[in-house]
Amino acid sequence: MELSFLQPAMALLFLAVPLVWFLPSRPKPVHGAIRSLVLALAVLALMQPVLIRSAVEQHHAIVLDQSASLQDEDRDAAVEVASDLLGRLGTGQSATAVQIGGDERAALDADIQWLRPTEAPSQGDSALPGATGASPLGDALELAAQSIPVGLGGSVMLISDGKSTDRHWGRALGQLLDRGIPVHTIGLVSHGDPYLVNLQTTAARPGESVRVGVDVIGPGTGLDVVVSSADGTLGRAGPFDCESRCPVAIEFEAPEPGFLDIVAELRVPPGSDDDVENNRLGGVVAVQDPLRVLYLGDRQRGALGQLRSLLGKGFDLTAMQGDELTPDFDFASHDIVMLDDAPARSLGESVQRELSLAVQDKGVGLLASGGASAFADGGYHGTPVADVLPVDITGEEEKIDPSVGLAIIIDTSGSMAGTRIELAKQIARIAVRRLQPHDRIGIVEFYGAKHWAVPMQPASNKIEIDRAIGRMKAIGGTVLYPAIQEAYYGLKNVNTRYKHILLITDAGVEDSNYERMVRRISKDSINVSTILVGHGGHNLIMSDIANWGQGRFYSVGDQFSLVELILKQPSTRKPPRYKRGVFEVTALGGPGWWGGANPKVPSLLGYAEVESRNGAETLLEEDAGQDPILASWHYGLGRVTALMTEPVGEGTGRWRDWPDYGTFLGRLLARTAGDNPPFRLSLKRRHHLLQVTAMRTSHDTELVPTANLIDAEGVALETASIEFRENAPGLFEAEVVLPPEQSPRVEVAAGLPRPGMPVQRIALPAASDIARETQVDPAGALNLERLAERTGGVYLASVGGTPPSGPVGEWLSGNQGELSYVVNRLWPILLLLTLIAYLGELLYRRWPREAR
Repeated sequence: MELSFLQPAMALLFLAVPLVWFLPSRPKPVHGAIRSLVLALAVLALMQPVLIRSAVEQHHAIVLDQSASLQDEDRDAAVEVASDLLGRLGTGQSATAVQIGGDERAALDADIQWLRPTEAPSQGDSALPGATGASPLGDALELAAQSIPVGLGGSVMLISDGKSTDRHWGRALGQLLDRGIPVHTIGLVSHGDPYLVNLQTTAARPGESVRVGVDVIGPGTGLDVVVSSADGTLGRAGPFDCESRCPVAIEFEAPEPGFLDIVAELRVPPGSDDDVENNRLGGVVAVQDPLRVLYLGDRQRGALGQLRSLLGKGFDLTAMQGDELTPDFDFASHDIVMLDDAPARSLGESVQRELSLAVQDKGVGLLASGGASAFADGGYHGTPVADVLPVDITGEEEKIDPSVGLAIIIDTSGSMAGTRIELAKQIARIAVRRLQPHDRIGIVEFYGAKHWAVPMQPASNKIEIDRAIGRMKAIGGTVLYPAIQEAYYGLKNVNTRYKHILLITDAGVEDSNYERMVRRISKDSINVSTILVGHGGHNLIMSDIANWGQGRFYSVGDQFSLVELILKQPSTRKPPRYKRGVFEVTALGGPGWWGGANPKVPSLLGYAEVESRNGAETLLEEDAGQDPILASWHYGLGRVTALMTEPVGEGTGRWRDWPDYGTFLGRLLARTAGDNPPFRLSLKRRHHLLQVTAMRTSHDTELVPTANLIDAEGVALETASIEFRENAPGLFEAEVVLPPEQSPRVEVAAGLPRPGMPVQRIALPAASDIARETQVDPAGALNLERLAERTGGVYLASVGGTPPSGPVGEWLSGNQGELSYVVNRLWPILLLLTLIAYLGELLYRRWPREAR
């Protein structure tokens, strides 16, 4: 029997016990003793004492690993450890053994109840689920826990290398923790030959690269990994050397849409691998449907055929003329719309409006490309398509009037009475008259307090603003600082090109730290200008405020010296023009667009000169003038990309000889389309049960998934139907019973399936949650040391090739068969005693003083 504390550091609180004799006042001896007892019991409870004692009547379970991942000498050593443990059992102790793997039962005591995973159930035996030769440690631990009768003490001894063929041990661990059964673990050493684990594949469209990743585990030299299908070799990596773990990636071109069964094989030099059965892994590649492209543009002759040749079978181009499109055309039936040097007149305004709505609300991609007939002289200025483009398209030379936000601060204190207040009003009216309807105006007056005479609003209603100025009167005191703050806060959230604060006063203001505040306002791109009205004012403070605020200082002595305020400077902008010549370009955008290093793009022979909009990402740039050649941005749910030249026209004459041009253009279309399918799919399986999850990505709440299981020949399985349930808004889940040896191949469509309807594909290899006994990833093995620590057991050093000795033998001799113990928690009792003692202290304090 042993007393232990879970939180021994709390014992430091005992140092506070003597304080009860002095604070808040010195108590009587009896009262002080009661207080000390309350505090001492509370500290003991915080230390969480537990009483550990050996169980008198015990039942133990031994999980003995005899699987193929162990060498013969390791299996023999495990049997010797188990025999020694069973031989040390004392009176009143019984045992059950669970053997995992092995060709025959281990030679242990005959009085043991056997639970074998590799045999069919028979009298006195129970079977573990899983394939022959597997080591499902979770199931073995669960059976071991169930073999310990409720009410008896006991423990589980796990003798294994921890390489479980599945990771379904959560339920068994929960049972062990709930019943307080400790698990003692002894580690074994597994074999060290090289093998393959973790085959992963990426989905792709026809013609795109499929990436197959696999890990080589174990030491080896001159290794090769080959990926093949029924049609032959698809890709190869090697030769290479490996010490412990080597990730390998192989890429190949995706075939036609559907499911492709592949096999990854590890090839080693002859005679260097004793077990070649674990050198192969199977997988399934889900090849998606081609990207649906609506092609609009007939100016460049033969462009459609050239684009099909460049893009390959991963893109399904449908060509239409602009006059074939009606306002009710369903652009969402395509993944992306490509405008190829098509002038605006080829598309009606209503069709352009529907196209922009499809981009914004339905996530349809838009690639607008072209030169003289599109961005230069295409007539797109002011059209719905121009509004969604990431570049500015202008018409005739136009005048640009930038917006301005103006906050006028007018001093209406008593010192402004007479001509000064009238001068201030006239100056404010002049400033308001210079504003355009798209500008913003607000007026703050201060007279001891601050007040918005005109709240921030568009400058379109100048009559009401003029009336508000006319109602101002000179009354009250002069407190300027809060008024400047109020104007600053009013301008912060105004979205205009320029922002100004105009202060009109006679400078009879209070002393305050104006410099710090005005400089802070200036850092937010708000200029502060000052106007001193009347004669004899304090010019210095007004000029200083204007200087700190990056503004101007004016002095207006009378109505003959009124000033015209310049708040903004209009400019002109020329329409884009088509430039011809030889222009070097540089690719920008990084791996998010190009997948690796930025491509080396050949020179251009012509492009339309435009400017990128704020928020757009420039992907190709002309070197000399830094003009954008390719720009993109998100617009609503969709993405819009603009290419300022013809993909197969005059400007890209040198690009057609570029070997990577097809890949470049295909990636541009795929990234613009966003590849945003209606659902995000996932598959998860546990033995025979397959869980299919579809998360809706569209905002269309009426969109529901339908799915089919597909066999190896591409035919839907009628015997395994998938019926989704919406368990949360947009979250659809379904469960299907499927044999572990069958690869789940799932096709999901949006709505009722119909011929030619696009589908999403997802697949898992057969028995994806169960590994071969000799192909368990060590990174996913059961952590024996952590398991023992979590359940309150003991982890012993690894055993390999020799009978138990050293730390294992010492532990066995020291325990004498007492493999289990009972833990009694004492701290709840101490908490109860603390409460009783505290109630006694309350009773003592309230007891009549005469009765003490």
